[in-house]
This record gives sequence, structure tokens and C-alpha cells, in this order.
Amino acid sequence: MSSLTALVIINPQAGKAGAEHAADLLIAELEKKGLKTEKVLTCGISDARDIAIARASMFDLVVACGGDGTLSEVISGLMRLDERPPVGFLPVGSACDVATTFKLPSDPIKAAAIMTEGLSFAIDIGKVSGSPAALRNDLPSGVVPPTTEQLPDYFTYVASFGAFTETSYATNRALKKRLGHFAYVLSGAKALGQIRKIKTTVAVDGNDLSGTYIFGGVLNSFSVGGMVKLDDVIFDDGLFEVMLVQPPRNVGQFSGLLSRLLRRKTGGVIVRERGQTITFSFEEPVSFTVDGEYGGTRTTWTIENIPRAIYLKVKSLPFTD
Repeated sequence: MSSLTALVIINPQAGKAGAEHAADLLIAELEKKGLKTEKVLTCGISDARDIAIARASMFDLVVACGGDGTLSEVISGLMRLDERPPVGFLPVGSACDVATTFKLPSDPIKAAAIMTEGLSFAIDIGKVSGSPAALRNDLPSGVVPPTTEQLPDYFTYVASFGAFTETSYATNRALKKRLGHFAYVLSGAKALGQIRKIKTTVAVDGNDLSGTYIFGGVLNSFSVGGMVKLDDVIFDDGLFEVMLVQPPRNVGQFSGLLSRLLRRKTGGVIVRERGQTITFSFEEPVSFTVDGEYGGTRTTWTIENIPRAIYLKVKSLPFTD
């Protein structure tokens, strides 16, 4: 009988039916396999992070049950610890890019098997910093934390600005639960008429890519919200994918741009680079999304790759079937 222990951190607001029932099934299966578990529910923004900071070092495994945002908070908490236990993820959110990338099942029985028998795969994590952050007051209730201290400062798969980025956090949460991924599509379509050109100074490991863009992203994922898709990402090489999208000249070029993004194509108005340290500077404050959540509003953003910082439980290498 194993004496391993697992801390299961649950966002009860995630998913159409809520995460707690799925988490209970997972816990039962983990305990069948001999693990001793402790279940903790989150109550609001940054709770999962704070729970991980306070409790994770006492366990052999930490499990996030919720969406990408819940996983991101858990990992953000672990990044503050000297010794970090491996992380399991039960995806039950409205849209889970991390689960898609690493082929992680939402079925609790299959997820438990991966957490106990799968590989511990080291992934790069992004650290977010920059000029002092401000908080917006024009977003839906529950999106913006009460204080800047609760803003995300690490990410698992994306930090981005511009077109469609607000869709992930500004979409009504009730709509997300009811319609799932389709809610993002609806909100993204509405955002088409609101796309603006953003002038920015960009440095990727000292390489100047400054210009005017409608989207900028620092990525460590095969997919971001179904809109940006890549298929040759390396998750443990100490480098992030940097994608910058220049403004299309007309509606026809915009349709072609969307098609290229969805078909994993670059070139033309799509600029792609790899780098460890990326800095964006703006004339006016710009909001970023960080792992699908509101990340704050700054004039300068610095993204740093922390190589192989977290061990994620996976069935097999993410770039194989």
C-alpha cells in the first residue's frame, strides 16, 4: 500500500456542472490506488495559489480541478516554493487549452490513472513582471481581483494582448457554463468590430521586433482559445513561441489571416520568433490575458522563461499520440 499523499484543489465554479462532483470521483479513485488525499475548495480569485503556497509542500502530488485558470493559480503558488511536488490536472473548465495540448482526459478515472502511473514531464513556466500594474473597472463582476497583489505573475501556456484576448476573461461566466467553447466563439465574433491597432516596442532576447500589431502572444501551447494554433512547440527547451500579428489591410486579408491562424500557418502579416526573455513597451497601458484570466494593465510587460520549472503528470510525451 502506497503512503503517497495528494492535495486536491477544486474550483467549484468551474465547468457546466461544477467541478466538485468530478473531483470526488477522482479522489475516490486515487484513494483506491492507495493515496491519502486532502480536498480543499477555492472561494475566489487567487485562492488556489494561496492554498498551494500554504499546503503543497506537505504533499507528494498536487491536483488542480477546474479550468486552465485554476491550474495556473496552483502552479503560480508552487513557483514560490523551493521544493515543488508534481502536478496533476483534472480539466473541468469551459475551455482547457492545457488539457488539449497534453491530451489530459476529463474523465476522473482516466485522470487518476495518469496521476498515479503516468510520466512526470518537466515544463517551462513563464514569469510575468513589468511596470506597476493597474486594475480596470469596465470588466464583468468577478474578473478583476480586489488588489494588484492577486494578479497572476506566472503562466503555464500564454500571456497575450490584443485581438480576442479579452474573450477568455470578459465572456460572461454564466454563458461560459451554459455554452462552453461556443461562448468564446460568440464573444470572439463580437470582438471583430473592436479590434484595434497597438503600437509597441518589442524585444525578444534583444532582437527588435517593434511595430504595430493587433495581437501579440508569448505561447507555450499547441492551442490558445481555438484561435491560435501551433504544432511544433517544445515545452521544455527554455524558449517561448512569440507570435505577433500585423493589421490586415482589408476585410479579405483579415479572413485570410484567420484561416492561416486556424491552419497553423505563419508568414505574411504573422511574425513568429522564439525567445527566453520578451519585453513589450506601450505608449498607453495595455491589458494582457494570462492563462485565460485578466492579468492586469501595464505600460511595460516583461516575460521570462523559467526552464523545466514544474513537473506535470501526463500519459505520454505531449507531442506523441
